[in-house]
Amino acid sequence: MCHRPARFSVGRPPWASSKGCSVRSGEPLSVLTLLWRLRRYTSAWVGLHRIRNLDLRRQSLEHVVDEVFDFAGGFFEPVQIRSEILEALREVRELRPKYIVEVGTAGGGTLLLWSRVADPEATIVTIDLPGGEFGGGSSYLRVPLFRKLPLPGQTLHLIRGDSHDPKTLELTKTYLQGHSADFLFIDADHTERGVRADYDMYSPLVRAGGMIGFHDIAITRPEYGVRTLWHELKAHHRTRDIVGEPLAYGIGLLYR
Repeated sequence: MCHRPARFSVGRPPWASSKGCSVRSGEPLSVLTLLWRLRRYTSAWVGLHRIRNLDLRRQSLEHVVDEVFDFAGGFFEPVQIRSEILEALREVRELRPKYIVEVGTAGGGTLLLWSRVADPEATIVTIDLPGGEFGGGSSYLRVPLFRKLPLPGQTLHLIRGDSHDPKTLELTKTYLQGHSADFLFIDADHTERGVRADYDMYSPLVRAGGMIGFHDIAITRPEYGVRTLWHELKAHHRTRDIVGEPLAYGIGLLYR
């Protein structure tokens, strides 16, 4: 059976800064930190075949999650509780989304996981803000690695820009090519104002019968407003809380 290769594009809107080559734009890095990052980056390239071979047609979902968390010293490790993301992946796998929008790429771990439970010919759009306050803006050095993550036949679009900018939303729509999203995952600006803006802007892209995921619904720190919005949405939609024990960030799933 012949598969077309994965396709990839990087969309950085012309208004976006060229900065953001570290987790925090402009943040000084020690020599030891730079060496450690270089070692992990090299290890990721050397062992990349392990990631590219992750396929649920041959492996269990639990194995795929373990590999992503542990690969190259945690190079792609998502900022997630393993039990929470595993349960969320089981739900998304049932949906088998063909069009995915992710707001908040960070290190690419959840991007990689979504690709494995998506349709083999899925289109995935992922958005990240260089120098983002909540850990966004992964280095441009990761872009060639991101290019290798999709399964053969999938298409990945990486947008480096502010999800709250209307031009970013328009670029997302362009990449969806008129299709509605089956799954939207919001894990970017965690302030109440920020997560509300992401929901208001991107939730209309999701089709009836689709799903919207929120990360950090269980965090009660004052600067985090995801929990507040989540409790509002629960009053009007069918939802599910996935909350680990004893440590929990919490993933909320909203069913359209």
